Amino acid sequence: MTRMFDEFFNFIYNRQLIWYKRFNLKESPPLTSDPVLQRYKIINIYRELDRCTLYILQKLKHVKNREKLLINVIFYRFFNQDQLYENLEVEPFDKIPKRKILESFSKRKSEGKTIFSNAYLISSGKKGQPKHVSIIESLERIDLKKTIEEIDASKTPREALEVLQKISMIGPFLACEVWTDLSYFKFFKQGWNDNDFVNIGPGAKWGLEIIFEKKLSKKEQEERLSILYQLQKVYLNNKKWKRISYRKAFSNYPFLSITNIEGSLCEFRKYWRIRSGKGKRRYFNPSSQS
Repeated sequence: MTRMFDEFFNFIYNRQLIWYKRFNLKESPPLTSDPVLQRYKIINIYRELDRCTLYILQKLKHVKNREKLLINVIFYRFFNQDQLYENLEVEPFDKIPKRKILESFSKRKSEGKTIFSNAYLISSGKKGQPKHVSIIESLERIDLKKTIEEIDASKTPREALEVLQKISMIGPFLACEVWTDLSYFKFFKQGWNDNDFVNIGPGAKWGLEIIFEKKLSKKEQEERLSILYQLQKVYLNNKKWKRISYRKAFSNYPFLSITNIEGSLCEFRKYWRIRSGKGKRRYFNPSSQS
């Protein structure tokens, strides 16, 4: 077991070191001697450093109205593309500009451009209708005021997550993405942040099962995630983690939030499978490594 803890935290350190060398030391590739990290797409350890997250944080940084913030975060995470607003030629909105957005999506499709990110799957929506049309119509139907009232009345982060899951076409994974974004904008009157809650997704579950070398129940997944969260202080301190950590992290600096431990498990699963010759290959240009 100790060997797998070493493997996991070495992976975290080495991936973060790539970011540190590129953005703090301004070094050029290769930024690592690890053959997997050098050749394959493994995303950042900090969710806050993900390109799409950086984009939406910047795009909505001046939005103070909570209804406007909520509808735009939900809209964005459905499509999850860098430069989404610019591509659609719209700005953050109070009420979704259905006609304009659908025209822009149609134009992009006719040009052979993608509409959705390949980072995660979205449910298909209304039968016989393009998925993006179903999403826009779903967004039109959201009672923003009522949704915010229910979120504000929630006694736990999970209750707030369940409120978001009531929205048509939003499943547990997408709801957690929206929940986490809202925490970055200090949306929750309860003061919750990304170190208070995370919903364990399938990728993180598989990562936990690789590390602990057994199938895990939901309760066991939560227990094992908590163990890794606590162990990081021992393993990362030994590596002088604070030197390379992201100083603008939204919580738990200099260590990783529970959300970022969960995300690291998803990426560790990819890393481990590639290293073992079982993973799906996704090559990338090292000069674009973030």
